[in-house]
Amino acid sequence: MTNAVRSSERAALESIEHLKNKICLMWGSDELDIFISRLFVDSRDGQRKGLPMAVAAELAFLAETNKMLRAIHLAGKQPISLRDAYRMVDAKDQQRLEADAMDNPLVSRDTIIQNRNEEYRANRERARMQAKAEGPFAAFGSLIFRLIFSKATFIIIGLALVGKLLWVYVQKSAG
Repeated sequence: MTNAVRSSERAALESIEHLKNKICLMWGSDELDIFISRLFVDSRDGQRKGLPMAVAAELAFLAETNKMLRAIHLAGKQPISLRDAYRMVDAKDQQRLEADAMDNPLVSRDTIIQNRNEEYRANRERARMQAKAEGPFAAFGSLIFRLIFSKATFIIIGLALVGKLLWVYVQKSAG
């Protein structure tokens, strides 16, 4: 008998190498349950192909097994029953999932990013309007600050330093 495992004897998840590797790296951690939960939710507005049913079933089994292992570990450390430990682990996972808007199946990742960008622009505009309302000195100070810390200023200073170094080198070469 050969040591090679027939493909029909392998788990379906093993056919997706990158997923298998990530799961192995995260095994036993609460991050694994969050990772698996995110795999089940389409956050790309229908652009995700989805997982084969066998892979999805194995992922669900692994998530539950991982959660149970974490509960066993917790019950061993604290004087609580395994059932209570499992409930605590599950409640913590659910709380973490609800805290991240990216995990809401009713909202796409693009929508969240667009909302964050709009919020950022609105805050920037509000700050600009506030600076205008504070008077001309505040606006002048803001302008100076933006000039000092702008990319263009750093580029100009860098080019000037390189030019000065090159000029010194050219003078030494010529002299």
